[in-house]
Amino acid sequence: MLQHLLRLSRHAPAVEMETVRREALSDALIRELHAVANALMAEDLEHFRVHAQANDLVHLFRRTDTRSLVGFQFWRTAPLGLPRGRVILGGKLRILPEFRNRGLHLLSGLTFFLQDKLRHPRSRHYRLSIASLFGFVSITEALARYHLFEPRQRTGEQGAVREAFLALAEESHFRVDEERGLFFVDIFMKPETLGRYSPDYFDRPAARAYAAVNPEFRSNGSYVGFWFRFTPDNLASLASATVRKLLRSPEAGARTEG
Repeated sequence: MLQHLLRLSRHAPAVEMETVRREALSDALIRELHAVANALMAEDLEHFRVHAQANDLVHLFRRTDTRSLVGFQFWRTAPLGLPRGRVILGGKLRILPEFRNRGLHLLSGLTFFLQDKLRHPRSRHYRLSIASLFGFVSITEALARYHLFEPRQRTGEQGAVREAFLALAEESHFRVDEERGLFFVDIFMKPETLGRYSPDYFDRPAARAYAAVNPEFRSNGSYVGFWFRFTPDNLASLASATVRKLLRSPEAGARTEG
């Protein structure tokens, strides 16, 4: 297993990132992951199990002192109908509030991309994500540029991305609203989760962009799809944001969650 020791700051608990492949996912681990996920957003265990087993691997974030799980991120790859095209799919991302805004999910994504790039050096890598408001804000704010899922585009690069999104939705048992471009994922935000964020958070440009596409995100159980290419400017932006957040103090993170 690949492991990374992350010192978030000299005052914060050390966190270890551990890789577990799909074939090693035990029932006990799935239940542990679900307990963390369900504490933040209501989700049925069997629905969670389907999603977990549709991915290639999961990155676990555990405190090194207590071994308690503080978050996780699922990943998988898929083909894309473009020459040398390869898709990276960011699956379910959940991180406990006190460990948010530390760059864990960004480090996870960069690690998965770099490992797959080593195996497929000539491929053009795209990342597709079906994200909650919080995942959308935290990822897109770290990018130089990205694109929203556009269901009406059926040709060229956008058309290939559309087909990959539809295949992902089918495999995960998500329903697609092709008029609005939303994915019904049957995961609902808990009031206490929403209540942890200040009004200023929902006024951030990325949050407003999400709400423009999905205005009923608080209650409709639907997520927004977006995608980007691992271009030099996006990689530079991601790396910079990752380092900045990993070095940020816990107190700063608590003031500006996201």
